[in-house]
Amino acid sequence: MRPVQVAVLTAFYSATALERRRSRRRALQQSVNAMPQEITKHKTILDAIEKVDVLSELVEKHDGHFKFELDLEVTAYGRNYNGKKVGPYLRLLEYKDGEEIIHQNDWGGNTFYIVVDGQLDVHVADNEQLKRGERGPKIGMIPPGESFGEMAILAGIPRTATVVVPPNSKALVFEVTRPALRLLRKLKSFGHKLDVAYRRHGLGRTIDGDVAQAAPDVFVPEMREQLKDAARFMVYGKNHVLHREGDTVDRIVFIKNGWVRRMRGMAMSTDIADLALGADESIALDFLGAGNCLGLEGIQTARAWKYTATVLSRTEVLEISIPHLRANPKLRDAVMHSFPEFSTADDDVNLDRSLDKLTVAATEKEITTGLVDGTNLLVMDMDLCVRCGNCSLACHKMHGQSRLLRRGIHIERPKRIGGSATQHILSPSVCMHCQDPECLTGCPTGAIGRFSNGQIDIEPKTCIGCSDCATQCPYNAITMVPRRPPAPEPLTFKQRAFAWFDIKPHEPPPPVTEVDNLLAVKCNLCNNTPLNPPGAKTHAYSCQENCPTGALVRVNPREYFTEVQQKLGVVFQSQTQAIGRNIHKKDPLARLWHTFGALLTIALVAATVWGIFFRYGLDGRIGGTWVTIRWLTGFVGLGGIAVVMAYPARKQVYRQRTGALRYWLLAHVYLGVIAGILLLLHGGKNTGGLLTSLLMISFDLVIVSGLFGIACYLFVPRIMTSIEGEPLLFEDLRARRDELREELKEIGQRCNDDVRRIIKRKVRGRYLSLGYLLRQYLRREELSALEAEARIEIKPEVDRLNDPESKQLLREAVEASVTLRRVDSLIYLHQLLKLWLAPHVVATSLMLVLMFVHIVQVTFFAVHR
Repeated sequence: MRPVQVAVLTAFYSATALERRRSRRRALQQSVNAMPQEITKHKTILDAIEKVDVLSELVEKHDGHFKFELDLEVTAYGRNYNGKKVGPYLRLLEYKDGEEIIHQNDWGGNTFYIVVDGQLDVHVADNEQLKRGERGPKIGMIPPGESFGEMAILAGIPRTATVVVPPNSKALVFEVTRPALRLLRKLKSFGHKLDVAYRRHGLGRTIDGDVAQAAPDVFVPEMREQLKDAARFMVYGKNHVLHREGDTVDRIVFIKNGWVRRMRGMAMSTDIADLALGADESIALDFLGAGNCLGLEGIQTARAWKYTATVLSRTEVLEISIPHLRANPKLRDAVMHSFPEFSTADDDVNLDRSLDKLTVAATEKEITTGLVDGTNLLVMDMDLCVRCGNCSLACHKMHGQSRLLRRGIHIERPKRIGGSATQHILSPSVCMHCQDPECLTGCPTGAIGRFSNGQIDIEPKTCIGCSDCATQCPYNAITMVPRRPPAPEPLTFKQRAFAWFDIKPHEPPPPVTEVDNLLAVKCNLCNNTPLNPPGAKTHAYSCQENCPTGALVRVNPREYFTEVQQKLGVVFQSQTQAIGRNIHKKDPLARLWHTFGALLTIALVAATVWGIFFRYGLDGRIGGTWVTIRWLTGFVGLGGIAVVMAYPARKQVYRQRTGALRYWLLAHVYLGVIAGILLLLHGGKNTGGLLTSLLMISFDLVIVSGLFGIACYLFVPRIMTSIEGEPLLFEDLRARRDELREELKEIGQRCNDDVRRIIKRKVRGRYLSLGYLLRQYLRREELSALEAEARIEIKPEVDRLNDPESKQLLREAVEASVTLRRVDSLIYLHQLLKLWLAPHVVATSLMLVLMFVHIVQVTFFAVHR
């Protein structure tokens, strides 16, 4: 190429590169200019508030002062709270033409907007247009004074439309954050308009969304508009009675969200479902969730309600007027033929009496406690939980403080509907990311919000440590901790090494004593941690990953609780997606480990026995080489022990993905059994010298203690759950035992000599005996039944006493003794779960030392032979 051509091309490419850089700078400048301009001048903000009808009451004056002066200050300007600024909750923003204010499908659950000046275009795109990044067609305009985007806050849903400024125009808009709702609801006009907007949006979302989706061919746009004229959208609180048995059916009730209990034969609204079932054959009840309809039988002819319907939690319903339907035959026929197709409720038959008491009681508790309304629920199967505390420790290692408290809501439920096997589950005090979270309404700074994938989280930079969220959370799932906790003392290399074999329970973190500079923390599903790096295809949770038995699992409660899932209408059943695989019901990988481990154990042991007794013997050479069965079993056993010892190393890893600990434990067990058997066969008939004998004894101790530990893990939790009722921590049990002992001591001091002799001879001798302790494990009776039986047994002694106070003290001594023995039995079970661990670790350590010496000895003699 000629020099002139090179120069021309160089100049051309340089100019092109320069133009590209200039284009990028122009695009960057345009993006900067596209940001809305915030207006901070107080006079302009007050004028804008006065201009908006729904906000103008905020600047009304009384006797020369603002009527809502404090609310106005924090809303419009912000104020200091313990040295930290709270607010402002309103920001006055000026948008230019073409700028987007909200975008369809974005999560914006912390802000909504009110138009002050100008008009805004509303665009709605279908799924294909959204994939292409298009706004979709314009469907309407928002005039001044109107609000938009509030449904993202009130309903906890993504944005349903894109709102932009029209070409060649500007718009002045108030951006309102969630905390403002608590103050602005005091304004009559704002509260009324917000309520009307929510009901209007709920009506449209139910009819245009749920109903149209269930019957698209029937409810065409024209028919949907007629249905809107005949219906109203209502929100009811817990224990509201929708209708009573015997009243005239005057409306159809379509459950949009929430739960309803139907009861026939007893007009009540209290939580005594199990008593009602056993009271009379004419009494029956069931539960209905979202997607079900009530009152369909009253459309054509006048009917009376056959049951009383009571709301069990915050419930949204669509109520359709039956007189309105009768006046519109076409709409009536559409409702009659379509609604029964997606509702599981049938009002023409008796309510379901096939459900047993356990199922009914479990269903009601799951609904009334709000567990089924969580979006990501942590469940502990107490029949699998070995009370090791590793879940709380893993949370502490991941976040610096444990956000998991092993206290919470306990439910006994059937494993299968109609089956006799039961499951004891505990929903610990950890965030379940509620559909309608109460903590969001109390935060004065908006630090708590629903983020990109729908989870509830706290922004540390915005949190001021006021504790409002912690006090409002009904599940005690938010903890206040020091913003700058003291740094832990660094561990030496020796301490870190010995931590692998540490069998002592980990000390709980010290209680928070500070009252200033606190920070609210809660479970954030391990987001933004090394456990869930960017691009991870699956989500992992530290507590679940580090449970050795698979007792913990994160689930969608409406799928996990099958007794509740059956109460959802067809419209909503397909919308429940599990958070993770329900390993309590099916764990294919664990089943694979069991199958592979059992087959490998049988195969290796059978091959070794065949080689020793039928082919080569222990020291016979294989294939003319130096390899013998003794060498093979030694190498394989040594390799198995090396892999087995990886389990304690894995237990120290909390912040990285290294596979679930439950699978490591299965590998530890099966490979440990294989290694132990092969090494026992490796020794042959002769025990050898002292060193070899001690080594074989240590092998035996390791195997026996390990098998005893497996038996404890399999049986002790199931015995414990059958007698403990509400799960209690070991610390709680010890504290309760001390209280009962102190109570018995106090009774002994207060009573006279006659009562003291009865307590010593009849009460202590009977209810604090070894036989009564064993009875706790063998019969597994309820504590109330034991107390009732004890009162009957001691009644003759009570009747012989003349002093009423002595009688009462004797009764109290009996009840305290029975309860104390139950507490003792649970404490012993807790201790039994850890009893095997110390001998197992000591025997393993001794085995490793002796094995090292043995390997050195064998190698030395093999080399110098």
